[in-house]
Amino acid sequence: MNEDAKKLAANALAAVKDAAAAASGRGKVEITEVRDFAGKDIEIKKLVDADSKEAIEKAKAAGASQSALDNILEQIRKKQKLSVLDKTKKDWGEYKGENKGVEEELESYKKSSNQYLDKVSFLQRADYREFERERDARLSMMAKRKSEMRDDDA
Repeated sequence: MNEDAKKLAANALAAVKDAAAAASGRGKVEITEVRDFAGKDIEIKKLVDADSKEAIEKAKAAGASQSALDNILEQIRKKQKLSVLDKTKKDWGEYKGENKGVEEELESYKKSSNQYLDKVSFLQRADYREFERERDARLSMMAKRKSEMRDDDA
């Protein structure tokens, strides 16, 4: 396969992925909220259904002209605090968005047989079997010594 064919195939694959992402995002609206986290303003972007309650409220707020009183109330109102879990989720989502290979690597690892819990379980079972063998050897040695002692006494 020559270099041009590889580039063409890569571009076609990228176009298919972009089309699939656009199709899955159809009927969705992106909502941006500003929240307070550790004294800093953090913008949170969410994709919600266009017919959801949250999307309708944001559309009304954006469509209606705000009076001076509305602006003052908006400034006075406290910003919602952002929890550590939500901040972590946001940061992880951004990281996965920037590094496409990470998500693919995680998916492939998830499907592989190299899972941590399986390894730990196997090691525990192997350790227990080794313990049983050592115990059986000790018990047989003790029984053998007892029988030798009886033979010596007789």
